[in-house]
Amino acid sequence: MQLELERALEDLQQGRHDAAETAMRRLLAATPGSAAGMEVLALALAAQGRVQDARDWLSRAAELQPDSLSVWMNLGNVCLEDADAAAAGTAFERARALGAEDVAWLLGYGLALLGQARFADANGCLATALAREPGAIDVRLAYAQSLAEMERFEELAACLAGVEEASLDHGERRALAWLLAQAGSDTAAQQLYRQLITEAPDAIEPRIQFALLLERLNRLDEAAEVLRGIDPRAEHGSSGMYELAMARVMRRQQQPQVAIQHAEQALLQEVAPAMQAQLQFELARNHDQLGQVDHAMQALASAHAAAVTAFEQRLPAGRMPPVLDWLQQRLLQAAPKAWAQALPDAPARPSDPVFLVGFPRSGTTLLERILDVHPDLDVLDERPALEVVIEQLRSTPTWRDDDLGAALDALSPAALAAARQRYWNEVRRHLSLQGRLVDKYPLTMTRLPYVARLFPQADWLLLLRHPCDCVLSCYMQAFGINGGALAFTSLESTARTYAAIMHWWHEQRDRVPARVHVLRYEDLVDDLPAVLSALMAFLALPAQEQQLSFANHASARARRINTPSYSQVVQPLNASAVGRWRSYRAHFSDETLAILAPWVVRYGYTLD
Repeated sequence: MQLELERALEDLQQGRHDAAETAMRRLLAATPGSAAGMEVLALALAAQGRVQDARDWLSRAAELQPDSLSVWMNLGNVCLEDADAAAAGTAFERARALGAEDVAWLLGYGLALLGQARFADANGCLATALAREPGAIDVRLAYAQSLAEMERFEELAACLAGVEEASLDHGERRALAWLLAQAGSDTAAQQLYRQLITEAPDAIEPRIQFALLLERLNRLDEAAEVLRGIDPRAEHGSSGMYELAMARVMRRQQQPQVAIQHAEQALLQEVAPAMQAQLQFELARNHDQLGQVDHAMQALASAHAAAVTAFEQRLPAGRMPPVLDWLQQRLLQAAPKAWAQALPDAPARPSDPVFLVGFPRSGTTLLERILDVHPDLDVLDERPALEVVIEQLRSTPTWRDDDLGAALDALSPAALAAARQRYWNEVRRHLSLQGRLVDKYPLTMTRLPYVARLFPQADWLLLLRHPCDCVLSCYMQAFGINGGALAFTSLESTARTYAAIMHWWHEQRDRVPARVHVLRYEDLVDDLPAVLSALMAFLALPAQEQQLSFANHASARARRINTPSYSQVVQPLNASAVGRWRSYRAHFSDETLAILAPWVVRYGYTLD
């Protein structure tokens, strides 16, 4: 019998799966209780794509030999192929109890955890596997998938940097294309999708994913063309991704009723919470476009509930972070006057940046696009360069968040120079600097003391918008799990977030030297030439005629716009979003309006 088993295993290794199956069926006919024969037969069946049969034989083998580590490992892998992550997890846990702890087990169990939406646990498991075997491409792609699920996109890009596409099989290349798109490696992702579609023109999933990427890049006609290559009668899977792609494209082609039908069709299926959130947000956008305010608000309530569930799936149990906890990092008294002096290394470095900030959805992306046209300015679009530096500073043993002023003041000239250099290194990962940097990251306004210490010659552009419009727009957006899943769950919570951030800004602004130019979104859309003239005078640069036709530049832009308003900034300037909140006023509670009223008055708006 042992000889027959060895020959069958050799047949498997040589790709003679049917021969291995025949041999094992013959062996089992003679010795029906051979668990080893059942296991090898299952491997032969699995190699032929007969996953359910393979699973049945492995389950029988496990009953006969419950202490066989290899049986449980193989059963776990077959359950993964059968898309039964829960059963796979159980099998891998039995293997662990029998001593499994190698990379193969870490990979299998990590994939089972991913399939069960236990993303933080999966990430830890797969990180260990990759550390042990960094050259294993299947491990690297699985770990990258866990990073994508947790929206750790900077780490995802770094993880994929070492992947050589030529060494991958077709399935791995499909996985890589989606991961590249998630990481923002748009050019590489597009090239790979075009190859995949050429190789397998009838494959549906790559087309859907490619269409989503093209829509995200504002290449709407191309996205629609890719989707037309999919037979609408075909089975599109149960993920909801096809319906989401269709809904987005239909909305942007001014067909909101058709878009609603697609989104509602997907929501009849059992889709993951993250996809539920995306679909419900898409429903809300279309209802809003049709002026169906109550339907939009119903969809938004469902969207935020699903988004919170998705957020909870991506954190370790009991590790929900406090909302806005970073606002505790603040100056307790006025910054030392010495902070305003130019740093010794300044002449050897680029000019200190311009920081473009404002509460989210205040119009910073619109202003960014206008500035990006100028030949003497380079815009960094929502990349956390400063956050990387701040985390580096806060990791030092003597750092104290509870006395930020003292911690910043204690930085030596060498430490300041190193922090500044780290910032510029991060910037150059995304931009080739030719002119002065405009760092657009709206909530950098809550990092004012850090900027004052590191970049004393920096300029600030603060964009304001009617607080009620800001709050409504934030509530209507899918910011992602790292960008507002907890802060924007209702109009009232969003209003409290607005008040907390603006209060923090004005308190710290009184304690920190800074050159700030304040603009209002409403003025920007009402009289762009006048606002632009004053703005460019503040920056000591001449205004350029092409800045007035910024939408043409945005439409032709090769890199993606990293903001929820990516589809709006390629449209000509219009005032359709001004006063939008009034249509939703009935949904603003008295408490919400009371929270915002002081800010409405302070910034010269009204609640009429």
